Amino acid sequence: MTSIVASEYLPLRSEKPSGELSGLLVNDFDEYLLRVRGLTPGPRERYCFYVRRFLANTFGASAPEWSSLRAEDFAAFVRREASRLKQNANQSPGVAIRSLLRYLTFIGAIRAGMEAAVPPMRRWKHAALPRYLSPLEIEHIVNSVRGETSIGRRDHAILLLLARTGLRAAEVAALTLDDIDWAEGTLLIRSTKSQRERCLPLAQDVGAALCTYLERGRPQSGCRTIFLRAVLPFDRFRNAAGVCKIARRAMKRAGILQRPIGTHLFRHSAATGMLRGGASFKEIADVLGHKSLETTAIYAKVDLATLARVSLPWPGSAP
Repeated sequence: MTSIVASEYLPLRSEKPSGELSGLLVNDFDEYLLRVRGLTPGPRERYCFYVRRFLANTFGASAPEWSSLRAEDFAAFVRREASRLKQNANQSPGVAIRSLLRYLTFIGAIRAGMEAAVPPMRRWKHAALPRYLSPLEIEHIVNSVRGETSIGRRDHAILLLLARTGLRAAEVAALTLDDIDWAEGTLLIRSTKSQRERCLPLAQDVGAALCTYLERGRPQSGCRTIFLRAVLPFDRFRNAAGVCKIARRAMKRAGILQRPIGTHLFRHSAATGMLRGGASFKEIADVLGHKSLETTAIYAKVDLATLARVSLPWPGSAP
């Protein structure tokens, strides 16, 4: 990947129409996120979404005038956007606007340190139990997809990957034919969110489902990505959304509706199963690709049997 320097970014010229100026800024910001920050498509889309909202709310149809803004303008926007979101998602506007301010500092449009004005949204760490599915529910979801059609074979392989490996949706979407070592029975997960590569064992049922899809379901294509869209021109999924839709459809088909529906439910379920099977936090972190064991530590709360053994009696309760 070509490295980028700040001099490649110049302040946008005021003779451009205001709408075009905003569009150019968002495009340059997205390029900065990719080439300087190394972000994957999913986070970049979220950041650009909030930047567009900020530009529309703050400048309307006028050209952006960064020198006219105060720290409170950024803070007020973040508070307003965060107030519309659930607690587990209210960090997103602040993260996006901090990234925008770092970008504007990078190109010399504002002074350094403005990102400190963006207020953090309070979020109690490990305040809730991670949602997960039972092994029976997982098998019900996986088996709800029939492998009798090309789409069914693709979706079945995707669901097995999510269930057995705990991969992120973006990691499944990014898998290529070169990432499978059939001789060694391993799967290479290239750097995405954590910027770390890891090699995972390829379970027999996952390998069989992949073989079935590659031999009898995958369209003819020069694209090296494993999973392709089922409509012309049979290209790769643009981002993780395609994998998420497949998982949501399967869960609804299986009647799993009483909890948040998404691919992370498979990830939490895989981690919970590993923990209850005796795996250490380090082993779980290595499989999931966590940078820190603190991230993995949330699963300690779902090991209820171990917690019960170390719990103390409530004062005044019967012995």
